[in-house]
Amino acid sequence: HMGDSVGFVTKKMESWEPKKCKTEKDYEKSLYQFLHDELGDLQVTKQYAKGRIRADLMIGDKVIIELKHNLDTTGKYQRLIGQISEYKEWDGRVIILLTGETDLNLRKQLDAFIKKEGLGESFLLTEETKVTVFQK
Repeated sequence: HMGDSVGFVTKKMESWEPKKCKTEKDYEKSLYQFLHDELGDLQVTKQYAKGRIRADLMIGDKVIIELKHNLDTTGKYQRLIGQISEYKEWDGRVIILLTGETDLNLRKQLDAFIKKEGLGESFLLTEETKVTVFQK
C-alpha cells in the first residue's frame, strides 16, 4: 500500500502549511489534521506507544513521524539520538520532522549519525531508508 511508504507521506507533507504554530504540540496537531484529511482511509495515530517505541504520530503501522521543534540544544539532540536508537529494533520506517529553528551544526551531526548507524542508506533500490529527515 502506497500509504505505508515514506516517499508517499513526505510528498504529502511538502504541501502541508502549518499556520500559527508556535509549539511542538501545535505542529503535531496541525500535521495530524492534515494527514488525517489527506490520507483518508489510512489510520493516523497520535502519541503511539508500544514497548519501547514511542512516537508523535504513526501512519498505518509502518511509518512513524517524530517531531522535533527548535532542535537547537545538545540536550534536545541527545534525546533525539536516543529515540532513533530505539527505533532500530522496529521494522518500520521513521520520519524525523524538524520544525522551527534548527541549529545547522546539530542538523549536520544528525545526518552524520544516521549515516554512521547505517539507517540512512538503503542498498536495495526497492527498500526505503530507515530514517528520513524532513525539514519544514
